[in-house]
Order: sequence, then C-alpha cells, then structure tokens
Amino acid sequence: MKKLLFTLAGALLLLTGCQSAPNSTGAPPIELKKESAVRIVIPAEHANPGIESFLRQCAGIIKRGLKETLDIDAPVEVEGKRFGFKGNTIFLGNTKAIRGIGFEPLKFENFDAVVATRGGDIFIAGSDRHAFGKKGPVRHKNDCFLGTVTGTVRFTEKFLNGRFLLPGPNGLDFEKSKSLLIPENLTWHISPRIILGTGRANELFYDYSTANPGRGSIHLYGGHSYYDAVPAKKYAKDHPEYFAFRDGKRSALGNHLCISNPEVQELIYKEMLKKLDDGAGAVELAQTDGFMPCLCDKCKAFGNTGDDYGEKIWILHKSLAERLLKDRPGKKAVIICYPPNFNPPRTFTKFPPNVIIELCKYTDQTFADWKKIEVPGGFLTYIYNWGNYQITGYTPKNPPGFLAEQARRFAANGVMGVYRCGFGELCGLEGPGYYIYGKILEDPEANCEALLNDYYARAYHESAAPMRTFFDTLHHALEVMPWIKENRYLANQRNVFSALYPPDVMETLEKNLARAEKQAEQDKVKARLLLVRKEFDYLKAIVDVVRAYQIYRTVPEWRTFDLLAEKIDARKAQVESLLAKNGKAKQLKEFPFVRFFDGASRAFLLDNGRSSTLGAPFDWNTKFLKEKKILPGTTSKKLAVKKIADTAEFNDFESGVWKNLKWEELGGIQLGPIVEKTRFKAAYDDRNFYLAVVSDLDPKKTFHSLGKDGPCWRNDCIEVLLDPKGDRQSFYHMIYTPAEESRFDEAFGFITDPLHPLYNKHDTAWNGDWTYKCRREGGKWYSLFTVPFATLKTPVPKPGTTWTLNIGRESRIIGGSGNEIPELSLWSPNLENAGFHDREAFGEAVFE
Repeated sequence: MKKLLFTLAGALLLLTGCQSAPNSTGAPPIELKKESAVRIVIPAEHANPGIESFLRQCAGIIKRGLKETLDIDAPVEVEGKRFGFKGNTIFLGNTKAIRGIGFEPLKFENFDAVVATRGGDIFIAGSDRHAFGKKGPVRHKNDCFLGTVTGTVRFTEKFLNGRFLLPGPNGLDFEKSKSLLIPENLTWHISPRIILGTGRANELFYDYSTANPGRGSIHLYGGHSYYDAVPAKKYAKDHPEYFAFRDGKRSALGNHLCISNPEVQELIYKEMLKKLDDGAGAVELAQTDGFMPCLCDKCKAFGNTGDDYGEKIWILHKSLAERLLKDRPGKKAVIICYPPNFNPPRTFTKFPPNVIIELCKYTDQTFADWKKIEVPGGFLTYIYNWGNYQITGYTPKNPPGFLAEQARRFAANGVMGVYRCGFGELCGLEGPGYYIYGKILEDPEANCEALLNDYYARAYHESAAPMRTFFDTLHHALEVMPWIKENRYLANQRNVFSALYPPDVMETLEKNLARAEKQAEQDKVKARLLLVRKEFDYLKAIVDVVRAYQIYRTVPEWRTFDLLAEKIDARKAQVESLLAKNGKAKQLKEFPFVRFFDGASRAFLLDNGRSSTLGAPFDWNTKFLKEKKILPGTTSKKLAVKKIADTAEFNDFESGVWKNLKWEELGGIQLGPIVEKTRFKAAYDDRNFYLAVVSDLDPKKTFHSLGKDGPCWRNDCIEVLLDPKGDRQSFYHMIYTPAEESRFDEAFGFITDPLHPLYNKHDTAWNGDWTYKCRREGGKWYSLFTVPFATLKTPVPKPGTTWTLNIGRESRIIGGSGNEIPELSLWSPNLENAGFHDREAFGEAVFE
C-alpha cells in the first residue's frame, strides 16, 4: 500500500498570520496545563455533507480529555470565525491551517492520518470523505474514510492518556494530570495496518481504536455475491437454465448456479462492474452459501477438473479477475476462499495483480499452503471468533492469548483486513479480548500481558486487583476451548459448561466480582462492573442448572428434581430480567452504544444462541412435570405395532384399518413446548411396515422437490429412524418432505470393519426401496410412510418382536419478523442432545 511521506523540510508556511515557522528540532515541547488557553477548530467546509458531524465528535473527545485530565474548558469553533486567539489551537480535519503547513489530508489513502505540531498549535487530520468517492451526504462511518478519527484516537491515547475500553462515553477513560507534554515540530504520520475492519459496528471511536474502522472502499456482500448477481426471484421462471441441474432437472432452490453457462458468467461479471463503477475500489466475488454443484454435462466438463468443483470455482473466478484487469485497471476483485474452494488452487500458482483472497480458514497450515500461490493483492480474513452461533452462545468464547496469537499470525502472513462475523455482544466479559485483538492487529509486537494489565487498571481503577483475578480465572478456564471444539463427546452445551466452569472456578469468579463491586467508588467503575455483572449472572444461571441436572441424572429422585426445577425456574426469571417490553434484551442506560446481548430475543436468550441450543433440562415445563408426576428420563417410550389384514389406506387415518389404532404423540425433542404438533400410528402386514403421520403445517408455506438424497433436513420434514435388530448398534434413517420426490436415506452401523472409511459413520450410499404419500388440507399435513421388510433386510416380525426406533419432525416456524425458526420434535425424547440420531434415546416398538 502506497504511503504518503511528509518531512519537516517540505513543510511550508502558507497561512499568513496564523502560524509561525516550525521551530528547530531542539525546541521545547508544548506543555498543556490547567492555566493553558486552548481552543479546538474544525473546518468551515467539508468534502461531503455529514462529515462535520464526525469532526464535531472528534472535537468532543478531545474537549472531554482536556477537561478530565487538566480541567481545561476548550471551546469548539469553526475555522475563520475568530482571529487573534492567544493560546494553543488544536486543528481537526482538512482545515486551511493544516494545508498552510504543507499537508493535503484529502490526498491521504485509506484511514491514514497525521498528527503534527507547529508553533504551539496541534494539527490532527486525515482523509475525511466518502469511501466510494460519492459527493452526497454520509450518515454512517462504514461509508467513509475518517482519517481524522484515526488521528484523534491515536492522539487521545498517546498524549491525553485516554483509553477507549468499551463503546460509548462510559467506556472512555481519562486520568487527572498536572500537565501534558507534546513534542514541538512533531510530524507523526499514521498508516493503520488494517485497511478493512468490519462486521457489526459498535461506536465510532471504540471501533477505530480496536482496528474495526469499516469496509473502506471494498464492497462486501457478507460472504456471497451470487445471490445479487443471479437472483432466483428474478431469473428462475424465464431462465431455469441459469440454475443447477440435479436429479434430472433444473432447480432454483437455494440459488445454486450453472457456472458453465456463459450468460451466468456474464451476469456475475456485470454485478462486479456495477459495484466498481458505483465507486468501490474492490468487490467481493463469492459463490452461493452451502454450494451445491450443477451436474449438467457442461459443468462436469468445465475446467477439466472432474468432480473437483472447488477448482472449477477458482478457474472461473480467476478468469473474471483477468477480464477485470483489462476492463477496469486499478480496480480489484476479492475472491472468497470458502467451500467448495476452501483450499488453494491446484491448477495454477499465480493470481492476477488485482486479486485479494478472502480466507475463511486461517490456521498455520492454511498460510503454509498459500505460500505456494502468488497473491499480489494480499489477504483478508472472515473470522468466526465470536457470535451467538458458537457452542457457548451468549457466554465467552476465546481467551486473549488465543486472540493475540491469531492477530500476530495474520500480521505475519500479509492479512490487511478482517471481517468479524459476530462481535461485540459481550463487552463486559469479552471486553479485554476485544481490546487485545484490536491492539495486536495494529501492533503485532505489543505485549499481551501489558495490554491486559493496562486494561484492568484503567477500566476498574480502585477495583482493578480483584478484576484482574476475575479475568485471569475466566481466561484460564477458556484455554480448554480448542480441545472442547475438537472433542465430539462434548457436543452439547451442558457438557461444555461443565468442562469450562467447575465449582472452584465459579466460586473464584463470584468472590472476586463481588469484592470488586464492594471496592468500587467511581461511577464509571460501577457502570463497567454492572455490565460484567449482568453478563456473568447470565452465565452463572446456566452453570447452576447444569450442576443441578448432573445431580438429578445421577440420582433421579423427586428431591433432586425439586432442586433442579428451582434452578430452571430461577434461570428463566433471570432471562426475563434482561428483557425490555418488546421481548428483546434491553439496552443498559449506562452503555447506550453497547449491543447488550446483541439485542437478542427471549427465545434466543433462553436457548443461549441460535446454533447449539441448551435443550434439556432448560426448556422443561417444571410445573407441568410436577403436576403430572413425571420424572424425566426414568422411563422409556414404548408402542404396540398391530398387524393389519387389509391395505394400509391413505385417508384421514381415523377409519378403515387405522380406526382402532392408537395415536402416538411427538413432543419437544427435550420435553420443551412445541408449536407445530405431530402424531402418528404404526402398523404392519406380511410385507411392509407403515406409519400414518399427521402434522400441523402453516398453510402459507410452499415446498419444492429436493429430489433423491437432497438436503431434506433443511425443510419441514419427517425423519424415520428404524433399528430392526433392536440392539441399538445400527439403524436406517429415512427423511421426506411435503413435496413429491423429495427424500433422503442413509444407513448407520452396518459396516463393521474398523479399517473401512465409513466405519462408525453414516453411509449415504444406502438407498432403500421405500415410499411416501403426502397431501395437505388446511393447516394439516397427512403422510403415509411405507417400507418393505425386504429393504431393511429383516424377516416379517413375529408377535413379541421388538425393534427400537424414533420418529422425528423438523418444523420451520415462521416468526413475527418473517424469519424461520427451527423446531425439533421427537417421539422418544433425547435429553442429552438436540439430535435425532442418538440410539440410546430410541424407544421400543413391540409387534403384536
């Protein structure tokens, strides 16, 4: 990246009457103290409407710093409004004064800034303009380069001894001082190493301080550009040939494209040009999420790579970048490295000079592999360090040591931008980690321990000692996270919290936080501790339930259930205390810029995130269980399968052979409440096993065929798991959706050779000879599932034969905002994890 170079020799005195010539290099420093006369001046004109607002915020930061450190009241003025001021002036932005001493801030690149001193005055400026070169108004910091903000942050930290610890006013910390010294004739050019730092925005100065200033001039789609280039909504009807060919037909489901189609390639290229011609300096080029290949003959032949579709993506995207190099010199393509092109290309070793690679995998081995490939534009990364989709949900994820190591790895391997997927939802418990990460991204040589000690001292002042112990304990506990992520036996949140937070750890955390709260005297310290307390109590309530559940599972009696129920109900009450009237996490008045728990809904807070929910026993209806005298997990489900003499009719399942058969109900997978209810009847004859299923289904929902072995689990579906041997060692798994010809099947446990690659894995190559029929009436979905005993390789059951099985239903509930929320229901509940495949959870089916 080209850097702007400034020297004292080239600094010219151009603004008559306002500045004197630069002093000699041996001039005494500028000293600011309580008696000093200081003013802050911003430009009278700006490159874009709206820039003035950002500069006034910069002035507000410096004004506050002067007041809190030296008790100086510095007025904020517009340049040219007052002459003859005697004292020190702090000029912010593209003022005439800074141009008068030889700087042209609007020519600075990216987020660069300069801090200079001449004749007792201080100049802080950078390129404050729309990042895409537009002349219209700017409203959000992500639309801009705000170099003056860069300079303000660095000046505040270095010379005003300020710290941007958390977003917003209560996160900025100053300390009293008798005087501040700033070198005279200073020329400090600041070129941030990170030219893109984005994701969820927090607050202007906090973001700039933590290497998260915005997207710069790069147009990002959040990871996937194909949706915008060839939207199914626009092209599916008239151009089905644009979309993937699978199972004998074209389908726009999922917006997967036929990448060999020249018209598709042209649409992708035109989308790139559209964004670049609109002012972007670079544009993201990224395939559809969950990429499913087109299996037409031309796609199979594309690139001569066989079935390596990752390589086909690399070849296509490289060719588009080569076109771009000729058509738009100086513009760049950001090519994402994401499934199926997770690994570097193998058919070429050099990208054109206009290519930046966006990595979604960034281990030491990843960078070693990329050393073999020439990437002139360098790297960006799309990181997954935080976010409620992690297994720990709305509780801490990674210790500072891990974050510091990653940041240094990025610096060592030419990473110049970071997209943070999920960030800022736990500014209390994860605040030190956020701080460390931003600082070491910019300065890889910075000492992690020193930064942490400075954070604790400045955030907690009189309470720093116990808070240091608090966070040291928390961070040591989190050091086992890499092991947890690799250990499949810790696949549910209960096991994870048990491993992370044993009783002694929780006791140490609580004691030190309480001690810090007792020692706190300053309002700002009390506010910061309140943020930590709110987040810690959320964590503590989860751990309390986990411990009580472990006791109950060990001794499943009413006395242990009562203890568990008390903790479950207390945890639900604790979640309610976090909510506003709209049912979402309420903002703390002490921290208006902190996205407290990311504004999560009640459902997300109860589940502790969106990907790996808490499940049992957190969602149990304790009042119902007590009233019905149900001790969960102490009995197993059983059903009687009756033999029928006539045809298994596809009717309302209340007449004919079904008339006298008993309905079996599905409940929440872990005994929680459900919205869309499902029930079934089971029967058999001399050839087949049958299930008659009736389920609630929103009439507004539509479905398309996913074909044979399509991803049926992504839709509303019925899942049938059958273990004819009854030994819980193997089973057949069959799924169908409300659409015709939309099914999936696999087998598990039938490969017994330990050396076989599919040993103890699901064999998706198994295809059973089974059928299903469906119809919808109003809000009901009726289906008849039929599987021959022959396809299950089992004889016709004799009376008394016992199978183990489970019947599951995956619903997609349409929420109030129009989004879909997955809901899992199961016949025989699974108290240990939120999955259908746990054989220990299978119930028994006894044939009569």
